[in-house]
Amino acid sequence: MFAIARRRGIRPITIGRQLVATMDSIALSNNGQVPSTYKILVSPSNLELLNPTLKPLAHELRQAVAHHATYEGYSLAGEAVITFEHDENLGPVECVIQPSKVSFVRAAPVETREPEPATREIHALVLDNGTRFELANDKYSIGRQTTCDIVIADHNVSRVHAEIKLVQGSWRIDDRGSTNGTRVNGIVIVEPTPLASGDVIAFGAVNIHFE
Repeated sequence: MFAIARRRGIRPITIGRQLVATMDSIALSNNGQVPSTYKILVSPSNLELLNPTLKPLAHELRQAVAHHATYEGYSLAGEAVITFEHDENLGPVECVIQPSKVSFVRAAPVETREPEPATREIHALVLDNGTRFELANDKYSIGRQTTCDIVIADHNVSRVHAEIKLVQGSWRIDDRGSTNGTRVNGIVIVEPTPLASGDVIAFGAVNIHFE
């Protein structure tokens, strides 16, 4: 649903990014605790445009809330709930996220242990034409701009399209505000997403295989 291209009105991926940004802001001032219910306000015209796809869009946004909370280690108040309403004061590319106000029960701290050091496995990004980029460092920028670590000379790829980073032994990819979005196995990502061998990453019309 985030992959749907919209020539007018707000883009679903914009709503998704603003939703997780709201979670981050709340978590900073609330010791990592975030509400599970969010009301999304858009203009009347946008609500009308989104109406045919509200049910699957709300489902994907609920998944985004749950996945982001898990990835960041946030304490979610309950099962995610997403609702939509219109606001006459909002413009065609604006939305407002209204989180619910809930009381949290503070859990006892959980003791964590540092992971045992392991032999690093070298992964690679492989283009359809066979070009191979070995991932020997911990972070790479990907885009059309010649200063990127991995340069993809295609007009569908933004100047700085995405970033791939090694986090606790696992590679994760994050879209950097690209025009055409970043997809992993056909799903548009709105937050850093773990990668597994065999995953297909799409930057616009360019497919890259993670091995």
